[in-house]
Amino acid sequence: MKRIMLFTILSLVVVNAISTVVHANEQREDDFMEIVKSFMPSNSSLINPNKPVSTKSIQFYDFNNDGQKEIIFTFEIKGKEQPAPSQFGAIILKKDQTGWHKVMETITKGVSLDFSSLKDITGDGIKEYLFGVTIGAASGSELDVYQWSDTSFKKIANIPYHKMDVSNGNQNFALAVWQLYIGDSYLVDVLKWNGKKLAYDEASYTKYYPKIENFYYNKISQMDAWFYWYCLADAQIKANKLENAYYSIQKGIALAKRLDVQDAIQDFEELVKKLEQKKNKQ
Repeated sequence: MKRIMLFTILSLVVVNAISTVVHANEQREDDFMEIVKSFMPSNSSLINPNKPVSTKSIQFYDFNNDGQKEIIFTFEIKGKEQPAPSQFGAIILKKDQTGWHKVMETITKGVSLDFSSLKDITGDGIKEYLFGVTIGAASGSELDVYQWSDTSFKKIANIPYHKMDVSNGNQNFALAVWQLYIGDSYLVDVLKWNGKKLAYDEASYTKYYPKIENFYYNKISQMDAWFYWYCLADAQIKANKLENAYYSIQKGIALAKRLDVQDAIQDFEELVKKLEQKKNKQ
């Protein structure tokens, strides 16, 4: 009987403890929501980004390692007359002895909030804030990268893109930037922080290249189009797959000549020059 009573008492203690923790967490989330609401622009509403998947409108990160996480939230101000572009923004709040203060705000007109994430782009052990807005189907998107510097945030990069991947590097992240060429074909660059800016990085490109190759071989299997071969050849030159690039150029230029697409033929001729220059450097 004593054991049963002891077990019952312990069970009640555990249940009460769990209930207290859950209640505390809920209270904390409610407190943060009230803080965010007090800084939201008028007529705005919180919005989750499209990428990374499952990212919430409110994120937390300690940028200056003082033990107090900053609050990052994303919002939308809808155009007064639809389908006018909305305004998409992000605000970062920092707490000091007097309370919470806004330390960064950015707003961009566009059709959707494409990206909001924290990545260590510079490789210094502190994550940067990445904010991307889709301007339009043809215009693509723009990515801004913000870095904490002493007492404030500064924009260290602005990258236009139509598609983007963030890939792991040896020390820091690399950005695979896909720029629209024709139809659903893209020219790809892989950028990495070089100490001063995001710049093309051949080693990161070579590592990322298999994804590009798979993308275009899949496209070509569905439709044998010159623009797929062109973009594939461009990627192969950048990845030092020079024999493969020569084959892709020959396949693509034959298709372009058959259709008498003069601009495409000129593009392939420029690609041949790039291929020869790459060969001469080796």
